[in-house]
Amino acid sequence: MNKILFVILTIVIVFSLQCPAIGQTEPQSGPKASQEGPSIGAKVADVALVRPLCLVGSTISTAVYLVISPFAYAMGVGEPAARAMVEAPWRFTAFRHIGEFDHYTDEKPITGVWEFY
Repeated sequence: MNKILFVILTIVIVFSLQCPAIGQTEPQSGPKASQEGPSIGAKVADVALVRPLCLVGSTISTAVYLVISPFAYAMGVGEPAARAMVEAPWRFTAFRHIGEFDHYTDEKPITGVWEFY
């Protein structure tokens, strides 16, 4: 028991001594901090919640599009339907930086499905 406690305490001490070695290079508040990008919370929420839900939604939307695509092309709205039901969901799922919800990696804003042209 004492040997296990000694090993655990040694590991905790070794890792706690490493923390001051990671220096802060940029200020956490002020104008520079607001220009850096999304917060850690936004990134975690994006990876843990938003992207998996978008993946499911994109898959369902693509499956629905595959079912209705013959009718959509017969009515002449096949390409706009493809943009709205396939391209837009997958683009939002995969072509954003982590934690960014207002523009894609090519710097186009996320405003609507008709902005892709």
